Amino acid sequence: MSDYGENFLNLPSIEEISIELPAISEYCEISRLPDLFKHLKIDTLPVIDIKGKLVGIISEYDLAKILPEWSFDSESYLHEKQVYELMTRNVWSEKKETSISGLLSKVNEMHNRVIPIVEEDGTYTGEAFTRTAIVHYLTQFARPRSLGGLATPLGVYITDGKHQAGSGNFGLFLTGTALGTIIFFVQLIVFIILGESDIESFDSRLIPLILIGQIALFLLILRFTPLAKIHAAEHQTINAIEKGMPLTIETVKSQPKEHIRCGTNLMVLIFGIQLIILVYASYLTSINPLLQFIFLIIGFSFVFSNWKKWGMLLQKYFTTVKASDRYIKSGIKAGEEILRENKEDVSPKSPSFYKKVWNMGLFQIIFGFITINYVLRAIQNLLNLSGN
Repeated sequence: MSDYGENFLNLPSIEEISIELPAISEYCEISRLPDLFKHLKIDTLPVIDIKGKLVGIISEYDLAKILPEWSFDSESYLHEKQVYELMTRNVWSEKKETSISGLLSKVNEMHNRVIPIVEEDGTYTGEAFTRTAIVHYLTQFARPRSLGGLATPLGVYITDGKHQAGSGNFGLFLTGTALGTIIFFVQLIVFIILGESDIESFDSRLIPLILIGQIALFLLILRFTPLAKIHAAEHQTINAIEKGMPLTIETVKSQPKEHIRCGTNLMVLIFGIQLIILVYASYLTSINPLLQFIFLIIGFSFVFSNWKKWGMLLQKYFTTVKASDRYIKSGIKAGEEILRENKEDVSPKSPSFYKKVWNMGLFQIIFGFITINYVLRAIQNLLNLSGN
């Protein structure tokens, strides 16, 4: 089994993927079961005797076997049934010390969806694990469930939400500085061309047009930077991994350089909403309210119906450019690293929300953007003072 098999020897115990699950008495009335299943959001419960020993499990399937006949019996209220009459007695259970590695060869034999965890003497511990949890845990070793990535000046960055691979946090910071630099000079060029020093100096009716012009110039400049090529390599690497293809230069280069989950698509949506609001605020506030409402409905509907398509087109023609072997190799290196990190991590715990957000790279990029913007503005102010 190579390194993968060696990891199996150190897999955690089943307690680490277990959930707290109340048991019910074997003498519980079955008319209470639907409410219990609904409240606990599960369709199977352990059954215990008066000493707390596991004696069976009861599921919605067991209940369904007698409900049709019992429910429509005109005298059903006279003969309530109890759990012990319906429960499955042949219960698959596991001791709390059991390692997940001990279950590997038995997963396909688990006839119960819920597996209670018991003490040595058969006493129910109050915890159980599900077959779904075992399958979900084991599939993480086959392939990361979801990948995201970013282009950085240091190369490709890839994350599965739990691990980082590739250029790392400093590379993400540099992405923020690179984007901030481009945006600064785009604004500078536009203001020089229009003869103004800031956006508030313009007629409000010109602001939507200025915004479109700035974005068009930003995309044009971005297309001729290495970031666009690194961006393509990142997409091609993730596409290859998600399709189960080997990470070779030839295979990765054959993959599309666009990706449906790219942040470009989200930015198109945000920009589209912003543009509709700006057009409304700049041109339509004085017209008939009914026409305003119709414009907003049509405008937002158009944006929400087409943002993914426009995002893919922007990726194709502007934010990604055919990557050279150098950048493809950077993507492959990051891809192999994230796959290795994924296989070597035997912890069943999902990353916290904060770790997921951090690994997305947004904080690092924003920090880089703010830093370079502060530096460039300071330089600009110094030059203005010296010019005066």
